[in-house]
Amino acid sequence: MAVHVFVGPSCPEPLVKQHHPGFTVHGPVRHGDLFPQRYSHGDVVVIVDGIYHHRLALRHKEILDALARGITVVGAASIGALRAAELDQYGMIGVGQVYRWYRDGVFDGDDAVSVAHGETGSLAGLNVPLVNLHTAVLAAQAAGILTQQDGRGLTERMEREYYPLRTQERILAVARDRGERAFAEWYAARFTADPACFDQKRADALEALALAERLGTRPRGTAAGRSAEPPKACAAGAPSATTHRDWRTEYHRRWRNLFVPDDPALPHRVAYQQVFTADFPEVWWDFLQHRANAAGDDSSGGLRAHVLRELGPAAARWHDDPVLRSRITALLCPLPDLANSRDVDLLLQRESAEDRARVTDWLESTRRHLDSHPERSLAQISDATCARLLRLVWNVRTEAELSTECTRRGLPSLRHAAVALRPFAIGYLGSRTARQPVGGEADA
Repeated sequence: MAVHVFVGPSCPEPLVKQHHPGFTVHGPVRHGDLFPQRYSHGDVVVIVDGIYHHRLALRHKEILDALARGITVVGAASIGALRAAELDQYGMIGVGQVYRWYRDGVFDGDDAVSVAHGETGSLAGLNVPLVNLHTAVLAAQAAGILTQQDGRGLTERMEREYYPLRTQERILAVARDRGERAFAEWYAARFTADPACFDQKRADALEALALAERLGTRPRGTAAGRSAEPPKACAAGAPSATTHRDWRTEYHRRWRNLFVPDDPALPHRVAYQQVFTADFPEVWWDFLQHRANAAGDDSSGGLRAHVLRELGPAAARWHDDPVLRSRITALLCPLPDLANSRDVDLLLQRESAEDRARVTDWLESTRRHLDSHPERSLAQISDATCARLLRLVWNVRTEAELSTECTRRGLPSLRHAAVALRPFAIGYLGSRTARQPVGGEADA
C-alpha cells in the first residue's frame, strides 16, 4: 500500500518529505497521470496541485477510473479541492476549508486557487491565490480591521484582476487606493512576521497529507470511499436513476488506451494492423466474437445472440454470411481496451516481427520529417488525402467501399481511419517512393 501525492506551489516537495518521508511525491497532476498501473488497489492518491491553464488538465473521469480500481483519492487546496467538490458524491474525499468553500458555493471559479509559476526549477507561486486573500480578509474582519462590507468589496475588486496579477504588492496597492490603509499595514506586518499566516492552501494540503498518512496505515482492502459506479439513486445534486449515463465513455477508453499500456507504441501497433494487414477484417470478426462471449451476452449464442438482442432478427441472419456481416461491423464497432491483455492478444494475433520493425521505422521517419520541418504537422494531412491513401492500401475505389472497409477493420468512420493512418503516412509514402521504378509514375 503506497501513498502518492501530487503537489506544487501549494505544498512544495521538501515540506511533504519533512512531514511524510514515506510518501511518493509527484509534481502537479496533469491529464493522464492517474491511469498508469503503478497505482494499485488499496493505494492512496492525494491531489493538491495540478496543471490546467496551458496544458491539458486532469479529467473527472480519470479520478472515477482510479476510484473504480479501488484507489482512495483525496483532494484539497487547489485543483484537488475543485475536483473533490465535484466528485465527492462518487467517492472522492474532500479535505480542508478551500474544498468546503467550493462545495458550499462561496467560490465557483478555478481562478480562486490559480497560481502562476515556472515549469522548471522552483515551483514557488508568483501570485496570491484568491482563497488565501479571502482567509486574510476573514481574519481582518474578526480582528476588527475590516468591516464585512469593506472585506467583500476588496475581494470582489481583486476578483476582477487577472489571476497572475494578484500579487502581494498589487493587493496592498488596491487596499490603499480603496482607503483601507489599516488593513494594508496589518496585512503586510502579519505576512512579514509569518509568510504562511494566511496560506489556506498550504494548511489544507497538510491536513490532506495527515489524513493520507492515517489512510495509508489501514488494513489492505478497507475502502475509504465509495466505488465510482454510476449512481443508482438520486442523491443531493446527483443525476436521477432514470437519466444517469455510464461515465465509461469512448473518450475515457481512448484516454486509457493512450496512457495505460507499458509499451507506448502499442496503440500504433494495433493501428498498423487495422490499416495495413490485409486479413485484419477476419481478426476483427474474431475479436467481436470473443468480446461477446467474454461479456456473457448469452454465452450459448455469443455474438449472434448479442446481435439478435441489439439489432433484431433480420440482423441476426447476417451473422453467417461473409458478405452481409459487414452490416454488423458497420453497426457494432466497439473501441478495444488496450489495458486488457486479452483484447491486445486478439488484435495482434497475426502481428509479425516485420510488422513491428516497420511500425518503428515508419514512426521514426515521421519524427525525423517533423523535426526537420517544424512548420508542418500531421494535422495538415487532410481527411481527403488519407482517403486517397486508404483506397490505395485497401484496393477499393468508391466511397461506399471505403466506408465498408473501415468498419470491417474496427474503424467506425473515415475520420477514425485517418487518425490511425496519419502517423504512418510519411513512412508509407517514403517506402513506396523507394520501391518506385526510375521514371515511374506515382499513384498516390
